Amino acid sequence: MTTTTTTTAEFTDTAPTSQDLKSDLPTIRSNHAPAQSFRFQDVLIPQQCGKGKAKRYYQTRTLVQYAFLTFIGLAVFYKIDDPQARVAGIGLLFPGAGFVAVCTIPSILALFLTLGAVPLILFMWFGCGGLVFPILLWVGSDLLAVALARDTVLEAAGPIVTVACILGITYVTWQTQTANQEAEKRREQRNAYLVNAVQENQAKAQPAPPPGSREADERTLRFLQWVLELGLSPIDDFSYHDVIDQFQTSAIRYQLYQGIYELTAYQNHYCPNFHGYLSKAERGLIEKSMSKRVMNFWKWESLMGKFTLDWDPVKEDNIMVSGYILLGAALYQIVTRDDRYAKENSMEFVVTDGARYKYDLGSIADAVFRNMDQNPYNLYPCEPNWIYSLCNLVGISGIVASDKVLGNDYGDRLKGRFEAALASEFSNADGTILPIRSELTGFTIPGLAGAISDVAPSVFCGPYLPHVAHRHWAIMKQENLCWTNDGHLELTNLVGADNLDPGNYRSGRGYVRVAMASVATEFGDEKIRDELIRQTDEEQFPVYETRTGALKNKGLSTLGQINTLRSRLGAHGDWNSLLKDGPPEHCFRAPILDEVPFPEVLVGKAYSHDGESVELVLYNGRKAGNYTLGFKNMKAGRAYRLGLQTAVADHKGEAKLSVSIDGRTAITLRPVEQT
Repeated sequence: MTTTTTTTAEFTDTAPTSQDLKSDLPTIRSNHAPAQSFRFQDVLIPQQCGKGKAKRYYQTRTLVQYAFLTFIGLAVFYKIDDPQARVAGIGLLFPGAGFVAVCTIPSILALFLTLGAVPLILFMWFGCGGLVFPILLWVGSDLLAVALARDTVLEAAGPIVTVACILGITYVTWQTQTANQEAEKRREQRNAYLVNAVQENQAKAQPAPPPGSREADERTLRFLQWVLELGLSPIDDFSYHDVIDQFQTSAIRYQLYQGIYELTAYQNHYCPNFHGYLSKAERGLIEKSMSKRVMNFWKWESLMGKFTLDWDPVKEDNIMVSGYILLGAALYQIVTRDDRYAKENSMEFVVTDGARYKYDLGSIADAVFRNMDQNPYNLYPCEPNWIYSLCNLVGISGIVASDKVLGNDYGDRLKGRFEAALASEFSNADGTILPIRSELTGFTIPGLAGAISDVAPSVFCGPYLPHVAHRHWAIMKQENLCWTNDGHLELTNLVGADNLDPGNYRSGRGYVRVAMASVATEFGDEKIRDELIRQTDEEQFPVYETRTGALKNKGLSTLGQINTLRSRLGAHGDWNSLLKDGPPEHCFRAPILDEVPFPEVLVGKAYSHDGESVELVLYNGRKAGNYTLGFKNMKAGRAYRLGLQTAVADHKGEAKLSVSIDGRTAITLRPVEQT
């Protein structure tokens, strides 16, 4: 038996006997995470998974509270003579229990209605953090039972309700223990293949193209065009969005945040020397995400889940806003060097007309760090009382990105505890990261999602905990992706939310293909990526042309549509290099293409290799013709040539030049040598 010690977390683990690790496996620098190293043995699933102290404390506290409530209820039922009091007492055991003691036709009907409402009420509780709903159901049903009480009660109600509770708790306990035993076996099975699988994935990964060598073709630019149109739409225009609810995964804010991430990734790898309508679209997404229609949900969640009139969306909890916007605003600054959002009180969150909260990149980073640092779970809630792992993985990515632009060390200070909490508090024994846990009770919701839960850690852990990212990609490839003999890629072992599009709640296995393709892209598996995108475009969501000439997948949610850009434009390690590196320094010394008509001109490349000239690849978005382009960041008084035209930069370092564009037009802006 060999002891495997992780490099950052606060625990050690004993590896399975099937893995002979007595000779140390090498420390490698991952192509996926160029700025970080990890040892191959770090990808093994630690035995501490699922054995967290915080969740156990809150689970125990919940059970003790319930036992106390049960004791009081039974004591009242058996010791008090008043029928109404006895009904109220037995009603403390579970919602609707009081109706059993009343035992009339109306009360029995009310019992079935109450029990039938439990799944809906629980959904409303976790869906919007509305703690008020289960409280109202429980208290309301008990009060109704009291109102229906007669002069006598059913004496057998005591043992009936007690036995029902015991059976229910026994069943849940048995199911939990069985699931844990199966998960422990699955951990051994996974650890038997993980090291070899990760080594193989590394060896076969297709490296990303050299910096400055990429350009987007016209078809890909047409998909990008649709997302740009979304970002450039007025702040009160939501015609590009799926507008269903603002509480769960279809919420407009997630569509906006995802748009920021994908546009900044495109800018980083293809067009660091192009701002113009691209940066304007990114700012539009950031500004719209803070508008009242998007943010008003927090008023209701605060009222229903926190019972407070303080609707500040950043100060406490709500990482589904603070963590996401932190990442988006930091990425914008990384790719543009525009620090407008780092200026004090530059970001205003409008919850209602009278409830406006001003923050900036630094104060949001402070809030995210403080919430993580102070929460017993280390991760903190989205909806009141509910902690989502995905949101916290996005939030920790925001910490990484904001550390880069602000010079903080929050990521380093959180890393050990965050990794330990992710494993012990938010993972099953088999290493699967749980999507959700109740902060209040410590319990999770089983079977909520399967493969889709591995997508977030596979991508978002890359810049921070690369061994965790590699672990989940290896598991996904082994257990959820299967090549058939005829060369078709099939998805297997999908459960729960794997079978719907979280952006519009339509059933089907199309969105999960989009999500898995994005992971395959990040890990350089172009074969899987290409096949999943082919299935998306040809089998799941046929591609069509919009009235503006953009391309879109029919039936795919806005969230999914934006997500496809990662696979259409991305390459191995792109997400990591975006967060950790950003564009090369010399790109910011060169001229910036800043004025381009949209959608008349589509930019497939804008990159400077030397800090003075800029390589451009342009397409006409509509008809061919001559178009005027505006540049900034030039050297004042210096002449520049673009094709056959020459212009001298004014005192602001700006100039305009015209270019003829007909199809793919490759052209370079160069300074004219002084004589």
